[in-house]
Amino acid sequence: MIVLDYFYWWYTKGFLRFLKYLKVAIVILVDNFSVRILIKTFFQPWKRDMTPTRGLSLDERFKVWGWNLIARGFGMIIKSATFSIFLVIFIILLFIEIILIIIWLLYPLVILGGMGYLVYRLLI
Repeated sequence: MIVLDYFYWWYTKGFLRFLKYLKVAIVILVDNFSVRILIKTFFQPWKRDMTPTRGLSLDERFKVWGWNLIARGFGMIIKSATFSIFLVIFIILLFIEIILIIIWLLYPLVILGGMGYLVYRLLI
């Protein structure tokens, strides 16, 4: 009954372990792109590069506010590009994982079919 034990493991415990590994791949991707930090700091200036306006004249304050706004815009552009790259890689990874799940589910059946075909060819 080792064959039945194998199929039981393959479609229950083995499959759940396989899904955990696939989940870890997604978690690593999210962590490497720091998605939470990107979302939290989306409207922050790039590298927190802001000039304080305290003690400046009104004319100088408007210039500093303008540069600070440019820094925020640049930060949003960089973070949007990073998030876009993350989404592309995430979609590719998801597609690969779906293919791997299908292969995992069909692999034992393909082996059985191949063994059956081999026995059939040997008997003829």
